[in-house]
Amino acid sequence: MPGPDIELVSVEDDLGVDLSEILNVVNSADVFVVMFHLFERRLLVDARTSEHDLPLIRVVDRVRSSDERFRELMRLRPKVSSPEKIIAFQWPRTVRTLVEAGAWQAISDRLSALGVAESSMLAVLHELQWEERREEIKAVKGEEPYRTLKGTQLS
Repeated sequence: MPGPDIELVSVEDDLGVDLSEILNVVNSADVFVVMFHLFERRLLVDARTSEHDLPLIRVVDRVRSSDERFRELMRLRPKVSSPEKIIAFQWPRTVRTLVEAGAWQAISDRLSALGVAESSMLAVLHELQWEERREEIKAVKGEEPYRTLKGTQLS
């Protein structure tokens, strides 16, 4: 019997995203993952609750398969049953743009209404901003996987 699937949502507009579709996912999906274009780590949001568990919001590592993501979620939330599906979407812009476009506020509003502390969400936002900043620093320094042009000749 095949396991549950991760549903990939395609997004596109002048920001490179269909913001209405993103907001629909944020406001209705039980579990979703935001994949950022500029860095490897992901934003995992599990809005489900149980008698003893609030929703989960966390920055997580990239996984190789949907099965691995489901296993990771079960490890993180052993008292909550496996979701039917996990919706994943690419955010092709910066974390700042996620905030400016209102997507972060929608996530925050939904989770706040379910009892997640604002400080927890701010900590996750700061972690996302740091991940992005660290990637920018690696690019400027020419660290793997980036290369600088310093010391090379352009033709």
